[in-house]
Amino acid sequence: MKYRKCLSWLAIGLFALVSTDAMAQQDQELEDIDFVAEEVTVTGSRIRGEAAESTAPVVILAKTEIQEKGLASIGDVLQTLTVQSNAINTQSNNDGDGSTRISLRGLGAGRTLVLVNGRRFVPGGTGANSSVDLNSIPASVIERIEVLKDGASAVYGSDAVGGVVNVITRSDLEGVEFEYYQGVSGAGDGDVIDASLTAGLRSGRGSILFSAGYHNRKPVWTGDRDFSKADKAYDWEANDGTFATNGSSATPQGTIINRLGQDGNEAWQAVIQRAGPDARVFYNAPSGGWRPMNLGGNSDDGSGDLYNYQPENYLYTPQTRYSAFLSGNYLFNDNLSGFFEVSYTNRQSDQKLAPTPLFIISEGISVSADNQYNDFGRDFIDVRRRFVEASNRNFLQDLDTYRIVLGMEHEFRGFTGDLAFSYGRTSGTNVNEGRFIKSNVEMALGPDADCVGGCVPLDIMHGPGTITEDMLKFIQYTGIARGYTTQRILQYNLTGDLYDLPAGPVGVAVGASSRWEAGGSIPDPITATGNTTGNKEEATEGDYSVRAIYAETSIPVYQNDMGGLNVTAAGRLFDYDTFGSDFTYEAGARLELPRGLAFRSTYSKAFRAPSVAEMFLGQSDSFPLVSDPCSVVDEAGNPRNLTSQQMRNCASAGVPGDFEDSRAQLRARVGGSTDLDPERANTVTAGLVYQPEFIDNLDIAVSYYATKIEDEIGALGAGLILSNCYSQDNPTDCEKVQRDANNLITNIFSTATNIGETETNGLDIELNYIDDTPLGLLSARLESNYLFAYDVMLPVAGGFELVQGKGYYDLGVFPNWQHNANVGLKWSRASAGVSWQYTGGFQECEDDDCKGLYRDDVGTNPAVRDVDAHHLFGIQGSYRLFTGAGGSVITVGVNNVFDTPPAVIYNGFLGTSDAASYDFLGRYLYIRLSHFL
Repeated sequence: MKYRKCLSWLAIGLFALVSTDAMAQQDQELEDIDFVAEEVTVTGSRIRGEAAESTAPVVILAKTEIQEKGLASIGDVLQTLTVQSNAINTQSNNDGDGSTRISLRGLGAGRTLVLVNGRRFVPGGTGANSSVDLNSIPASVIERIEVLKDGASAVYGSDAVGGVVNVITRSDLEGVEFEYYQGVSGAGDGDVIDASLTAGLRSGRGSILFSAGYHNRKPVWTGDRDFSKADKAYDWEANDGTFATNGSSATPQGTIINRLGQDGNEAWQAVIQRAGPDARVFYNAPSGGWRPMNLGGNSDDGSGDLYNYQPENYLYTPQTRYSAFLSGNYLFNDNLSGFFEVSYTNRQSDQKLAPTPLFIISEGISVSADNQYNDFGRDFIDVRRRFVEASNRNFLQDLDTYRIVLGMEHEFRGFTGDLAFSYGRTSGTNVNEGRFIKSNVEMALGPDADCVGGCVPLDIMHGPGTITEDMLKFIQYTGIARGYTTQRILQYNLTGDLYDLPAGPVGVAVGASSRWEAGGSIPDPITATGNTTGNKEEATEGDYSVRAIYAETSIPVYQNDMGGLNVTAAGRLFDYDTFGSDFTYEAGARLELPRGLAFRSTYSKAFRAPSVAEMFLGQSDSFPLVSDPCSVVDEAGNPRNLTSQQMRNCASAGVPGDFEDSRAQLRARVGGSTDLDPERANTVTAGLVYQPEFIDNLDIAVSYYATKIEDEIGALGAGLILSNCYSQDNPTDCEKVQRDANNLITNIFSTATNIGETETNGLDIELNYIDDTPLGLLSARLESNYLFAYDVMLPVAGGFELVQGKGYYDLGVFPNWQHNANVGLKWSRASAGVSWQYTGGFQECEDDDCKGLYRDDVGTNPAVRDVDAHHLFGIQGSYRLFTGAGGSVITVGVNNVFDTPPAVIYNGFLGTSDAASYDFLGRYLYIRLSHFL
């Protein structure tokens, strides 16, 4: 609380100081600002040229623009871009691993290539990963970030399907720079500290840069925000905005689902007599003992007996990082130089879930009539218990990511060549605390006579506090998985001007590369054998190699006072040891016209090779939020009306018409396959760049894009498999659903395959304006995306079925419009700005299935509700000081000024919202101090 008050007063004082300084400086000359069209290698090509003349759309974020976001991590900054959507981040607790990734066009993190200084960066994560953890790139050394919004496989190879992110590090620092960042939410939690020290030294023949950084963020608990205090079960039948608080039937008190008739001793008969003959679900109430369970809500608000697990989960996960970066170059002579880069990041992250639930029916375990803690003289096959005595489940990552680049650059007859070798590796452990040994649980719940050899009988039927430390010691274990991802690349590039045409030189670039990647994730023996009540995970280990050659050219067709035309082309021939050889290519053109108008267009064929995990992932378990379509009750125990298709298909599968299963999560088996083809994609961009003569310093860019991915690698989601089997006129995928003798779903098989197609198209709009006004240097930027379509075609019997993402939540958050806007004023020593982030509205449907709204072949229209558009506003101010001890910049700001909660999405994870698309933290205050020597 004291820190919040201090930060608030500092913000007020600084903004007052900014205003005073602005008035004092109005009569002074502003610093001269030069806009230099520097010739650099722009992302998307290895031919040197000006960024403004690229044929493909590129967004460039300078260091100052990155800092103006008011965020401490590069991953969080990149996830604010409108070109990015639906990528995992550190708000992801149950399905997260502490990483932050980027998914351009919403096509998946594995289809976005991340480079550092034009070279691939090593993937990060807990093992056998295919995409970069952006948190492993130190923010302190970044000069700018270039985002190519186009496919670029012909230049860079696999993975550049949705686009390319190229992080350019600093090379011109001479002196020492210290940065300190601290932030806290308006609720006083989620504290972040980020500090770095960067030093640079330059001489006539070379330079060297060193940086060391520290980052620490504290957690936010789910129960500490109103929108996430409890899981919510929306009343889709009424569809009037009402909902019940939801929860788990695995309670600390204990729950019995009676599936074996009324037999039992006198104690059990007394329970049956009190409850009535129709009761099937029993709850061990704190007072009064066993009675029919109230499934209408959770016990925290008194609306029911379900267990509210939300307060025991992280909403915003903690993380600590240590990083170091070293780079340098040396000029041996006028034609030869050497360079190197070394980077290292250690990440320690943590996800926390509510105490372990035990569903013995899912494990094939029963509570024996001869167990000393079973008072009812009969076996039970479905008892549920929340082990609050064991505290929370913890998932702890300790990962090291390092990368070394060694290279030489040479000049030869007007050409520049560079030879570079890079080696990168991410390795570490993923610790899972809170799992149970299945065989020991089975023994401890079995007959007392079988509980021998150190066995301790287990009591799950007498409420919280009855599970002792000795009981836990017998059944608990800590799982430790060790994983790694390794990358080796040898690459040579040669670029220069081949010859001159009347309109200018013909630029060319050629190169060759050899890349080897390997990965693995080795679980502990208990988890690997499946002797666990958690997720079974078999070992993953494999590798692949690829060799490639490429060439590209840039040809100026004509250039005169009326404009000009430039065309580009590139091709790449590659050979993988896993699936063979192929060729990919791209072409582009840029037409310059009078009055500041230019048109540009590209066409590219991209590809993505199967990753190590997709090919070699060991079979493992997951528990997605899906329920049995054949159940006549939902996860809250409310009656559920089956559709005619469901009734018919469930009956065909042998499931009786009165079948009940209130589980909200079902077991899915996922894994890799070596029988995979590479993905192939076609991307078209077309647009204009306009610098109107009648408005100085205004840049307008409008770009249409269309991408189609074929032979997409993935796995049919468990929900889609169930829908295909039970909810369609022509059922498919039923062989992927496994039921036991009691008709309960035991497994949904969801392994990697080439499953179908994804097609998306839309419009990017960018406006940039800067002008010297009487109020100061005014800058404004608008970045917008309008989505025309995001369609997925998934295989069904006899063809494919369409699932639309745009405007619906079936595939994630894909609204019509997304906007980012910034307006700032800068004076000689001070600056101030405001920001706006907009995510458009969309619709969500019952069972997360909106197909009936846009397809005639779907028999019924689902219940549907509107998800409102979402606005976030931020403010920031900074002041620069210059003394004999160097220069300092003090910045304070507030993100989410109005403390706007995320959009409510009942199909979102845990019935609250979407962690990949909305801010969960709330109002956030921060201060940044930068000092230069």
